Amino acid sequence: MEEIKALTEGKIIAKRWKIVEKLGEGGMGAVFKVRDLTRFNMHAAMKVESDLTDGGVLKLEVHVLKQLSDSKNCARLLDSGERGNYCFMVMTLLGKDLMAHKRTANIPKLSEQTTLRLGMATLFAIKQIHEVGFTHRDIKPGNCVTGTLGADTKNVYLIDYGMVRQFTATKDDGEIAMRRARKGDQLFRGTPRYCSLNVHARKEQGRVDDLWSWLYMLVELHCGLPWRRLTDEKEIYKFKQTCAPDVLFKGCPKEFLNIYKYLNLLEYKSRPDYFGLWSECFAGFKRVKGSFFGRFEWELENPGKQLEEINTALSVSSKREANNFKPTTRIQMAKKIWPYADSASFKKKDLNF
Repeated sequence: MEEIKALTEGKIIAKRWKIVEKLGEGGMGAVFKVRDLTRFNMHAAMKVESDLTDGGVLKLEVHVLKQLSDSKNCARLLDSGERGNYCFMVMTLLGKDLMAHKRTANIPKLSEQTTLRLGMATLFAIKQIHEVGFTHRDIKPGNCVTGTLGADTKNVYLIDYGMVRQFTATKDDGEIAMRRARKGDQLFRGTPRYCSLNVHARKEQGRVDDLWSWLYMLVELHCGLPWRRLTDEKEIYKFKQTCAPDVLFKGCPKEFLNIYKYLNLLEYKSRPDYFGLWSECFAGFKRVKGSFFGRFEWELENPGKQLEEINTALSVSSKREANNFKPTTRIQMAKKIWPYADSASFKKKDLNF
């Protein structure tokens, strides 16, 4: 950790990355905002870690980011390597996490429009990592962050891959197959407030367990989970086991109950119906007359008033082709800007199991 503590403002890493400021610090490392000396006005996030072993968290994150390199709207790995007694990786600089945004809005409850839109956006981010064969195992508001500029501020990115586990395996003949669930008690991985009952029971986590965390996260963002004031894992587990759906989803979009019922049908090996889950969120979004061009509460000067729309030239009309002057509809334009607005993003399968 001594070398990491020596990384201060102005320090240059790998002859390219100049430290601007420290963004955070943990037991094994730190995160910095850095400037790319090879590109004008280009900033990024640099993580450093003192664990140089192959089992280090940072090396796992690098591996996952490489697998996501061809996926849409994911954080990009810009550089990685080792320096003395620490290793580093540089990735896309992203914005605040969703809970930080809610605190910025300074309101106890997000609107249904915002919650359902975040549901679609975060579901897309989760699907991206699932399609390259990993479960995240720590879905929560703090690991879902927005972009930093323009329309990208309404995209959501999933970060922190330190707890991921690969659920695919390659057979001798090169075929990709589902990894068998491990038997016996597994180590606890995740955050008690958001993890599934399977995780509390120390069972192997599959894609469905990420989706339970996703649903709990949406409830927390919207109006708060019933067990949010509990801190003991065993107490939270007991509360979840006995919590009736009408208590869990009190004040929430009615579509959440359908999602809850569906998730109860899934097993470790199940491929989730991402399109079906998106459809529930989109149906609710239409029910409340939501707009993909609307502003989130934290983007408003007065979050208490009705959500406003962003009026841009792009949102009014656009030429499809050189000889076609038919205006593009708002939903067609939204699909071009935000992949989670397009049902095709959720129908697409990179893994067929």
